[in-house]
Amino acid sequence: MFISAIIPAAGSGVRFGDKKQFKVINGHPLIYHTLKPFLESSMINEVVVVASEQDMGLVKKIILSLKPSKNILVVTGSSTRQGSIKNALKSINKKTNVICIHDAVRPFVTKKLISRLIKSLQGNDSIIVGKKSTDTLKHVVNSLVEKTLNREEVWSVQTPQVFHKEVLLDAYEKASNENLIGTDDAALLEKAGYKVKIIEDNSINFKITTKEDWTIAQALFSRRN
Repeated sequence: MFISAIIPAAGSGVRFGDKKQFKVINGHPLIYHTLKPFLESSMINEVVVVASEQDMGLVKKIILSLKPSKNILVVTGSSTRQGSIKNALKSINKKTNVICIHDAVRPFVTKKLISRLIKSLQGNDSIIVGKKSTDTLKHVVNSLVEKTLNREEVWSVQTPQVFHKEVLLDAYEKASNENLIGTDDAALLEKAGYKVKIIEDNSINFKITTKEDWTIAQALFSRRN
């Protein structure tokens, strides 16, 4: 089995007000912390980082500081996450048969979680990770509550997400042909008719989206030091 990890890092940081993937936290750019467990994992054979054209040099510099012992590619991203992943899929090793995709701004991912997801792929089209909702959830239209959702059936989904290469390529091709957009890669598999299995993990693995998230991340890194 040859496993390629794809890390999309071409985001412009509109909601945050800055390209947070390159903002320094705990002594290093955020993406440094995200990449480290993938480079250290014995199950990952290559890493493909997707960056905007103007950030290619910075990303390569960060990668060199990690002193990688495995193959790392840096490819040019697109204006959308989905377009960036498509670019990465064109660049992966020909030997690749499993693909692991992870958000650049989830720096608390662990080697243990990466390994657990990959091992769980056997017998499934794809594996994703998430948490069961603990809040009461409402379906709202125009600021009016339509109904209350059954929280036993609602999960908050995270990354990494792991796929058989041929399944992911087929889902992306169908999405391109039908002009489908997914908020994550698993959504494209769902629309293409594939089964997506989810496993629960309660470790800290949140996505840094807001200034408040950044403050929490700083506190967590400080606690680890």
